[in-house]
Amino acid sequence: MDIRDIRYFLKIAELCHLSRAADDLGVTQPALTKCVARLEDDFGVKLLNRSGRGIALTEAGQVLRDRFLLLDQDLSDIRKEVSELRSGLTGMVRIGCSASIANYVLPKICKRVRETAPALQLTVRVAMDDALRDDLRAGVIDMTISPERATPADEALVSRVLLSDAVVVVAHRGHPLVGQNVTLQDLAEQAWVLPMPTVSTRRWLDEVFRKAGLPPPFAAVTAAPLVSAPPIMAQTDMLSFMSRRNLISGELVEIPNQQTTLQRNFEVSHRARGFLAPSLRFFIALLERELANVASA
Repeated sequence: MDIRDIRYFLKIAELCHLSRAADDLGVTQPALTKCVARLEDDFGVKLLNRSGRGIALTEAGQVLRDRFLLLDQDLSDIRKEVSELRSGLTGMVRIGCSASIANYVLPKICKRVRETAPALQLTVRVAMDDALRDDLRAGVIDMTISPERATPADEALVSRVLLSDAVVVVAHRGHPLVGQNVTLQDLAEQAWVLPMPTVSTRRWLDEVFRKAGLPPPFAAVTAAPLVSAPPIMAQTDMLSFMSRRNLISGELVEIPNQQTTLQRNFEVSHRARGFLAPSLRFFIALLERELANVASA
């Protein structure tokens, strides 16, 4: 099989139109027609059907597309690893993490990278844990540093716990509840700035209130990620639910309540399939050392 046929077929499957796919790839339409014919001959099945002015994948075509997506990702990993072996510890590591990790852990990691591997480039995507895992599975990022999953392990990912953390109810310093003996009922009467309902910390908090026979917190503002929460809270009496590490700056304070204190672990994850490029192995090892220092501090 010609490796180019993989790329060609994926573009055809994406656009469902031969002439548009040809324009996108910079090849002729007959070249794509021959590609499809070669693949259909190799696999002995029909891969495309006419659909109006475009085309549609057959069931076999859909299976081939899904397999080719994984294979294309593997080929990209191979090119990256061979390139890094040739040129030393260079290249790029694409990191996905939560806002608290980006604010309080990554700065130290970036400093260490500059000291030990100055040719290595990092790209950082800050998002909620559910979005990060989707991006990791899709190959958009190389690794995540995010809260440990409460759901069963994902066979597509390899994960290990590196750091413990606490998530608490927070408010601005002048909030009426600061310094008070606060109950769940008191908290249920407040407006909140919260992450998306699909995020694990939001689900956990909602469940705490439901189990107590109370409605879930009213999310007056839903923010993804919560980096926009502190300035909003500074101008309002809204509460939020975030890592204790966000209190370091002194802008926000904790509203203590044992029922709404979530002890959680952070884990580092990468895809189970394919290679770990030298740059990614280096970064994960560096991260493990630095987070061990954070945990013992």
